[in-house]
Amino acid sequence: MNSKLLIHTKNLLNNISVIKSRLKPTVQTMAVIKDNAYGHGFDGVAHCLAPEVDWFCVARAIEGVRLRDIGIKLPILVFELPNKQSAGLYTKHQLTATISDLESVDLLETGTKYHINLDTGMRRLGVLPDQVSLLIEKMNSRTDVTATGIYTHFAKADDPGNVEVKTQLELFNQLRKSFDSKLMTHSANTGAIFHYSDLDLQFDGVRPGVSLFGYGAGEYVIEELKPVIEWKTFLMQVKTVKKGEAVSYGGRWLAPKNGYLGVIPVGYGSGIPRLLSGQIEFSILGKSYPQVGTISMDYSMVFLGDDKLKTGSDVFILNTTELNAMTWAQKANTIPYEITTGINPLIQREFIG
Repeated sequence: MNSKLLIHTKNLLNNISVIKSRLKPTVQTMAVIKDNAYGHGFDGVAHCLAPEVDWFCVARAIEGVRLRDIGIKLPILVFELPNKQSAGLYTKHQLTATISDLESVDLLETGTKYHINLDTGMRRLGVLPDQVSLLIEKMNSRTDVTATGIYTHFAKADDPGNVEVKTQLELFNQLRKSFDSKLMTHSANTGAIFHYSDLDLQFDGVRPGVSLFGYGAGEYVIEELKPVIEWKTFLMQVKTVKKGEAVSYGGRWLAPKNGYLGVIPVGYGSGIPRLLSGQIEFSILGKSYPQVGTISMDYSMVFLGDDKLKTGSDVFILNTTELNAMTWAQKANTIPYEITTGINPLIQREFIG
C-alpha cells in the first residue's frame, strides 16, 4: 500500500489511564477491541493494552482465537451468538461465550463458560425480559456448562442526561435478581463511563471501546482523550493547474487561481470517504492544504496554491490533533468509529512508542 498508519501507543496508554481514573476501586476494565481494534490494528493494540486491562471483548469467536494465537492469556468475552461452526472454539481456546437467546444454550459444548446478555432496551442482541424465566429453565437443564457473568448494553449512553439510560439500568437491576448474585456483572460502555458517573452502573466491570482510541461516544469530545492514529502518505505527483481548470471526476472543482496541484495515492479504496470530497484538509510540512475535486478509488488531489512542493513529500491525511477522525466524522454526519474501522485493513499499522 502507498500509505501507512502510525499508532501512537503513548496516546493509547493515556486513554486507558483516563478511563481508569473514572472507575471505582476494584472495577475491572474489559477492553473492547473488536473489528481490528476499531481499525487501529488488532495484534498491536492487544499487546499494548494487555498489561493494563483485565479482559478483552471481541465481536466474533475467531477474533478471540487470534488473541490466543498471539499469546494473550487474559479472559476473553465474545459478543456474537455461538453457532454450530464456532461452538467448539470456546472450550478449545478458553473463550467466554455470550447467551443472547434460548437456542444458543443448546449449542454450547460441555465445559463452556458464558455470560448472559439481557436486552433492556437496545433491541439488538440479548434475551428479552419476558424470556428470562424460560432462559433460567434452559440453563438449569445444562449443568455441564457454566454461567459466569451477566450484562446489558445501553442504547443512548452517548447522550448525557438521557432518561432511558436510567430506565434500562432499573430494568437490568430488576431482571438480574432472578440470577445468581455471584455472576460477574457489567453494563457500562464508553458513554456510560464518562457521562453517567451519577448512576450506579459500573458493577464489577466496564466495557470501554472507542474511548481507548481517543474519542468520546457519539459526537461528544472528551478533552483528556487523545486520538491514536496518524495516517501518512506522500505526494506522488505535483503539476501546474491554471485558474478555471476543472479537477477530477465530474469537474466539480475549478482552480481559483494559477498554482500547483498535488496527487496522493490514497482514495476511497483505502478508506477516505468519497462524500468528504472537497471538505477535508491534508497536512504537508506542517501546513494544511485543502483536498480538492472528487476523491477517486486510488487517488486524491490537494491544492497547493503557490507552493511548488517536491514529489515524495510526506502527507498526513489524519493526525492526532486537529486533523483527526472526529473532524471527518462531523463533516460526514457520522461517528469516528465508522471512519477508523473503514480504513483498509491491508494498510500497514506501525506502532510508535
